Amino acid sequence: MTPSAPFHLSSEPDKTRTSVAFTLAACKRCRKRKTRCDADLPRCNPCKRAGSTCEYFDANTGKIINRAYVVDLQKKVRKLEEELQRADVDEGEDEEAMMSAATVRLHEAKDSKYLGPSSGIAITRLVMAAAKQFTGAASIRDIVPDQRAHQIREAFNQEHAKPLSKVNMLNSNVAAEQMPTRSLANFLVELYKLRVQPMYPALHEPTLDSDIDAVYDFNVEATPFQNFVCRMVFAISMQKIGSQWAGLADSYYLAALTYLKPVVRSMDLQTLQCFVLMAEYSLLTPTRTAIYFVVGIAVRLSQSLGYHEEATITRGLAEGRTNAREVDMRRRLFWCTLVMELGLAHSLGRPSILATSHEHINVDWFATCDDEYIRPEGIDPTAPPTLKKWVAIHFFKMRLLQLEIRRKLYQRKRPEPKDDQDPWFHAMEQKLILWRDDTPDSSADQGIPKSWFIGRYNTIVVLLYRPSPQVPRPSVEAALKCFEACRHNIYLQQKQMESGVIDVTWIFTQAIFMAINTMLWSLSYDEVRRKNPRPSVEEHLKVAISTIQFASLRWPGVESAVKLYENLISAILKVYDREGDVPFTSTPSDTGSGG
Repeated sequence: MTPSAPFHLSSEPDKTRTSVAFTLAACKRCRKRKTRCDADLPRCNPCKRAGSTCEYFDANTGKIINRAYVVDLQKKVRKLEEELQRADVDEGEDEEAMMSAATVRLHEAKDSKYLGPSSGIAITRLVMAAAKQFTGAASIRDIVPDQRAHQIREAFNQEHAKPLSKVNMLNSNVAAEQMPTRSLANFLVELYKLRVQPMYPALHEPTLDSDIDAVYDFNVEATPFQNFVCRMVFAISMQKIGSQWAGLADSYYLAALTYLKPVVRSMDLQTLQCFVLMAEYSLLTPTRTAIYFVVGIAVRLSQSLGYHEEATITRGLAEGRTNAREVDMRRRLFWCTLVMELGLAHSLGRPSILATSHEHINVDWFATCDDEYIRPEGIDPTAPPTLKKWVAIHFFKMRLLQLEIRRKLYQRKRPEPKDDQDPWFHAMEQKLILWRDDTPDSSADQGIPKSWFIGRYNTIVVLLYRPSPQVPRPSVEAALKCFEACRHNIYLQQKQMESGVIDVTWIFTQAIFMAINTMLWSLSYDEVRRKNPRPSVEEHLKVAISTIQFASLRWPGVESAVKLYENLISAILKVYDREGDVPFTSTPSDTGSGG
């Protein structure tokens, strides 16, 4: 008896593509009769002769599967292959060291994390490879002394053992039973409008005020949605105040979740608003539910509701009636979910769920006037635009610029551009400059300070000019631009964090790591080292490390990275003992998994 036989999902062998082999188990009938089974589809020969159904037990899923299902899969594969051939597929040879993603494993953790090119994993490879090169080490483990490695493991284990955070009372295990006083509630609501709405305008502010009134009015029975929104707004605002309020904030987050089930059941605009609020909270602090899970559900719900197409944005409204407020909120919720998803895709180096380029997005911008002028019966055409909405749209445009760069340089190797002297780079940089110069002249008291946008501009400059799958070895001019952008951001981030004008989100923490890695990489160019003496570079990196230490108060796992970076920086700065350019080279094995 032959218990199993391998087959490929693709019906036609393709030598240019790696086929996925799958072991086809012997069918139930042959196993029971102890007869020889074969891999014929949709039925093995014994079942075919007997005219019986051919089924087998799939150990991976634990289910009984009909072999005809495999034939259906083959048909789907053929159809998808035909669609790919008809599609406008970019061709080109990939640089393996730059293009391949990384499966990163932290210490002895069993699970691994996927990181794609735009996450910055490639430049991390280069830095680690250079550290080995300058120290003569065979691996990263050899660079870190045994005592320091023990300290790193101890720090990581201590952080990991605590519930989501290093800071006492950052999280709560008990949902808040009592509501804040009405005066405190009013303060938290105003803070939410000031600090969150300019970035993610997910709530209609007059409606929010009515919802808060309903929750505090003992004569009115508030709906589950109103109770959820009220508590989530409190939780988010408390996180915005500072870590001293974080434990109480988390208790209101848990209290809000008790109302989530009835809200989710309706799967409508209000459900989408709840998911966006959960994502807003997850950006500020470690949570029990991963943010990419929440955002992924939000994007899928937005699609199923038809909010991702302007043609279907009014679908579901009563015939002959137009609810202007709901249409505007649909647009706002679409843009909020899209921008959150684009930010996650960029940071993790993963494909976007909705669109790979701006051309695929045709949903109009939402109304720019204050929410008091947006009513169900219509939007006041004489209402003046508000700075808050301008800031939101400007932030959303930033994500679209990142998307354009990611598609051109990070998604797939293309015939053009061949280097950073290509006209496309100049045109892209001009777009960035126009966006930077068009930044609203707002202050921290009006939502997002202008300096925050300047910092994001520098971050996108680094994204544009650092090593990428398209341009693995940038020019010295590109390296100088990257160094200067990182230097500016290191001091800007320190100032912003000390003054408390920005939130220490995990994206903020990642930006600090990116600045350190990119600055270390740029030192491989002699011109960069000549213009930036070692003492000044050491001071820049010292400031960056201190910023990471501050961020570790909010995010677990960061403190152990500080100790590792101290050794990496010491190793990389040995490049100052070399003459001329010292190209950093890497292979995927350099950082395939963390040690």
